[in-house]
Amino acid sequence: MRKIFYSIFAVLLFSIYSCGDSGKDFTDERSTGKTDFTKRYGIKSAIVEYVITGSQSGTKTLYFDNWGMRQAEYTNSVLEIGNFSKRINILNIVKDDANYVIDLERNTGTKTKNPVNKLIAELQNQKSFGEFGEQILLKAGAMKVGQEEFLDKDCDIYEIKNTGTKMWIWKWIPLKAISKLGGVEINSVAKKIEVNVNIPEEKFTPPDNVTITEVDLDDIENQLRQQSK
Repeated sequence: MRKIFYSIFAVLLFSIYSCGDSGKDFTDERSTGKTDFTKRYGIKSAIVEYVITGSQSGTKTLYFDNWGMRQAEYTNSVLEIGNFSKRINILNIVKDDANYVIDLERNTGTKTKNPVNKLIAELQNQKSFGEFGEQILLKAGAMKVGQEEFLDKDCDIYEIKNTGTKMWIWKWIPLKAISKLGGVEINSVAKKIEVNVNIPEEKFTPPDNVTITEVDLDDIENQLRQQSK
């Protein structure tokens, strides 16, 4: 069951993936063997609209600018597994030093440290090659398994076997993800993408009527480690 819900979470918030021909934009970076950690995606800004089908049904919209270093995902869907049903109306904002996960139904949310910054710190201690988007995929355990055109984009296909997830990636932006695990199947498919557009500031701002609780995930992780000893 843990793997099933991890798989659902991966598809729901699959903002870490992307697609092929971005190598054209990072020739110098590849030749020097250095990774540019200021560019998560291969384009500066975009709006991507998705349809979610399968055990989870609904819509999702991804907004990002600053090469993906600031982004917001709005997910409005229903998850149904057997007799279990749950409405998911979530806003996930990643910007600056913070990550906000907000339940728009209950007007509550949490604020944690930006996980991208932690990942950068980890990767900077290694000899990183290629692009940041590629490094994120590899860190997640993804392997490139093919190529295919989708939405008139030449995508690389990546697979994460332990979560049963396959992704179609363009300029390190996720355009399609299929997850099959434990009888649960969730498909997240882009229907429209607008690139190099201006994103309203309000899209990256938590609503005023939301109660935010700050959570230190590092502290919780350390406590769990102590308890497991």
